[in-house]
Amino acid sequence: MIYELYFKEKFAEAVSNHLKPVDYDRWSELYWKRELEWNLKPEEEKELEDLENENLKTIIEVVKAIKTDREIMELIERIKGHVG
Repeated sequence: MIYELYFKEKFAEAVSNHLKPVDYDRWSELYWKRELEWNLKPEEEKELEDLENENLKTIIEVVKAIKTDREIMELIERIKGHVG
């Protein structure tokens, strides 16, 4: 149990080094306004599109950084070996 907790903590710490913020709050506000009210202004529609593109770009960068981090990939393999 202690071994498992150690790896979870070490894994979370390693991953957190690669995390970057995304503007979820504004994206969510515009997204749900469009979905529920159907009345986004053209400039809001453009802002939503820009936010989606920027957020997706950030997510892709983070995923690539995590996948190329040798320490994280080794921890994933260790965790897989101890699960089940």
